Amino acid sequence: MVDETSPNPPRVPVTIITGFLGAGKTSLLNHILSGDHGRRIAVLVNDFGSVNIDADLVKNRSGEVLSLENGCICCSLSDGLLVTALRVIRQEEPPEHIVIETSGVADPYEVARTFSDSELQAFAPLDGIITVVDCELTPGLEGDMLELAKRQISAADVAVLNKVDLVDADGLQRAHDWVEKLAPNSRSLEVTNGQAPLELILGVGGACELDSIDDGKRAPSHSADSFESFTWESNEPVSMQTLNTVLGRLPKTIFRTKGFLFLSEKSDHRCILQATSGRAAITVGQPWGDEAPKSRIVFIGSHGGVNSSEISALFQEHATEHRTSSETS
Repeated sequence: MVDETSPNPPRVPVTIITGFLGAGKTSLLNHILSGDHGRRIAVLVNDFGSVNIDADLVKNRSGEVLSLENGCICCSLSDGLLVTALRVIRQEEPPEHIVIETSGVADPYEVARTFSDSELQAFAPLDGIITVVDCELTPGLEGDMLELAKRQISAADVAVLNKVDLVDADGLQRAHDWVEKLAPNSRSLEVTNGQAPLELILGVGGACELDSIDDGKRAPSHSADSFESFTWESNEPVSMQTLNTVLGRLPKTIFRTKGFLFLSEKSDHRCILQATSGRAAITVGQPWGDEAPKSRIVFIGSHGGVNSSEISALFQEHATEHRTSSETS
């Protein structure tokens, strides 16, 4: 609830960004944060470490809040959605817009319901829901994963069809047809690497009516209990050879792998890993500075499909194998 004894904060519209694991939400967030758009946008993220912002764009950092030269800020949701949103609104210089990242297994209707409180709507009205769709992989999901992805798309005011460079004309048309069937009132944008024009995704005047979020016409809810995750950590450097071997041997029940790396080949910088269903990308991030280098990788998959012992054993086995090979060469 809003504290009525506090000065009334300004009215700041809220946009929710949703999409299945690996669809490209982080790429879209990085695009928003690094853009030369002249707007003060607050981006609230689940995984603070996965957002890779060039050091030249960072004005200052206080705890888990980054202030950028372009006027944007990036905040962690570690204190909870409602608390973080109200804290941002009550800043001395509040943002013009708030963008909230949901996890890849989150139900966007549940997040939207947070803003159904009449007092909160007065200060943080829901402007719209943006769903990022992996054109290549999302239509091929099955079971609970497919149902969750369909629910995420059904909530869309704007569907960002990402990774259009990875599909042919027929594949792109299938993605369009799928979105049109699930969210006929949404607008679709074709993009690569999350490069969506801000003027087309912010200020869309959401078609998702809060009082009809659960009107019985929506797809049934699928719990995050259908998924599980494992976080692997190490203070030892990891070679690219070891990493490639481990990623190549992961089972199909693991949909998403992400985190930051202490890479042997780039040991002075934090590196960001993003991998989905056989596709992987590594971005060189900021220098470690005074922070002790380490790797922290999160593996997300279906319930019962993430074997932490096997993943740890893979890293151990191939790290030892490659280290021995280097010593004898």
